[in-house]
Amino acid sequence: MKTKIVVDSSSNLYALPGVDFACVPLKIVTDEGEYLDTAELDAVGMAQTLRSYKGKTGTSCPNVADWLAAYEGAEEVFVVTITGTLSGSYNRQEHEGARVFVLDSLSAGPECRLLAERLAALVQAGCAFDDAAERILAYHRHTHLLFSLESLANLARNGRVKPAV
Repeated sequence: MKTKIVVDSSSNLYALPGVDFACVPLKIVTDEGEYLDTAELDAVGMAQTLRSYKGKTGTSCPNVADWLAAYEGAEEVFVVTITGTLSGSYNRQEHEGARVFVLDSLSAGPECRLLAERLAALVQAGCAFDDAAERILAYHRHTHLLFSLESLANLARNGRVKPAV
């Protein structure tokens, strides 16, 4: 049975050795252009541009075609997404001919990476699909990410928080 682990790019994980793996990019959108969140993105340059940008900014979750391409060829798919409260990334839960388990990380970044790495260990150990799903849920109950943002400006510009905040 071909098993694949798929994450969205909020995990900052672009390769996961030892397992079949795909990272589906989120998009950062301005009135002047679009940044595709891939390993090739100049994140520092983008952040500098956005820091001084006065127009509207936004984000876009991967489209259905991006998810389907990532799932391609797998019979079992484990997906870890950015928190469903910030993105529609979590909504892609089906793929014809495959069992799909989607885990809403309720987080972003390093916590998504921890979850994907734990899934990789379970898959490499030969853990059955349902057992791996139960184990990752149990592990997730004990992972928590705390972080702070340098600025809420971009979140306010794209409507994620109220500008008064």
